Amino acid sequence: MRSACRHKLTDMECSIIISTRDRAAMLARTLRAFTRVIVPDGWSVELVVVDNGSSDDTGATVRTAVIPGMYVRYLYEPSAGKSRALNAALGVARGTALLFTDDDVEPADNWLELMAAPLIRGECSAVAGCIRLADELRRPWMNSLHLLWLADVPTPADDKHGLVGANMGIHRSVFLKIGVFDENLGPGISGFGEETLLWRQMRDAGMKILPVTGTHVIHRPDPVRLRRASWLAAARNFGETSAYLMHHWDYAELPFPHAARWWNLLKLHLRNPLRFLARADREGCPSWEMSYLVKISCCGAYLRQSLKPRNYPRRPTPENTLANPIPDGQSIMPSTPHV
Repeated sequence: MRSACRHKLTDMECSIIISTRDRAAMLARTLRAFTRVIVPDGWSVELVVVDNGSSDDTGATVRTAVIPGMYVRYLYEPSAGKSRALNAALGVARGTALLFTDDDVEPADNWLELMAAPLIRGECSAVAGCIRLADELRRPWMNSLHLLWLADVPTPADDKHGLVGANMGIHRSVFLKIGVFDENLGPGISGFGEETLLWRQMRDAGMKILPVTGTHVIHRPDPVRLRRASWLAAARNFGETSAYLMHHWDYAELPFPHAARWWNLLKLHLRNPLRFLARADREGCPSWEMSYLVKISCCGAYLRQSLKPRNYPRRPTPENTLANPIPDGQSIMPSTPHV
C-alpha cells in the first residue's frame, strides 16, 4: 500500500523527472538533446535526474551537465526500482507541472512548452505525448505488438487509453490526491505498469488526461532490446505485472490458473517445438510466442499474488475487471523496461 506524497511548496513552473541506472552514455545523449529544448521566457524549470543505484559514471554525467534555462539536479536513490526512484524525485520536485521521460529519449525543441503549459494553466490533470521509435531501430519484422513494447506511440493516449512513462506529464496535485507510484511495479521490480496503475487511479477519480499533439520524443533504446532474449524477458515481466494488477487493483479472478498455465505451455510447444534452439542474441521474436509467454507468466504470478492480501480496496464499480482476464500482451501500455 502506498503512502501519501509530501511535496515542498511549489516555486517553479515545471520539473522534468528522469530515472536512470547504469546507462551514463545514453543519458549523456539525452541531456545533450535537452540543450536544444526551448524554455519559455519567464519560466523556472528544473531537470531532476534520479540515479537508481548506478555503478558507472552517471553521477559525473549529471553533475557536469549544463542545460540553458534549466537547473539540473542530481538525486541518488539506492533502492532498486524505477517507481522508488520516481517517488524520491516527487519528494523534492518543485514544479506545478511534472513531466516524466526516460534516459534514452530525445525531446523535440517545442516539447517543454506544449507538454507543460496545459498543466500549468490547470486545463487537465495529466498530459500524454507522442513517442516515435528511432528510424534506425525499426525493422521489417516488427508488428504493432513489437512497436508497442518499444513504446512507439505516434498518437498520444487520453483518459480512456492510458499513459506511457517515456512521455507524460502530471499535475503535482494528482499525487497529493491519489498517492505516489506503486513500488511493486515498474522497471527493476515487475518490469512494467507503474504508469498504467496511475492512469487507472486517475480515471477512476474522474481526472482528465489531455492528449498533446504537435510535439514528440524520439525513443532510441539500446539495440540489445531488439534481441530475442530481451523480448522473452519483457514477456515474462509483462505477465508478472498483469497478475499484480489483476489481483490487487482489478479484483479479477483467474479460473483454474494451473490448468491455464499448462494449456498455454502445451500450445506454445505444439506451435513450435524447436523454439528453444533459436539463438537468444539474434534480433526479433514472433509476437505469438511473446503473447503465449505473457499468459504463462501471468498464470504463475497470479498463483503467487492470490495468496497475498490485496493492496487496494475494491472500488464500488470495478470497471477494470477483465471479461477474459488472461492478458495477451496488448492490455498494458508499457513503460520502457530495463531488460
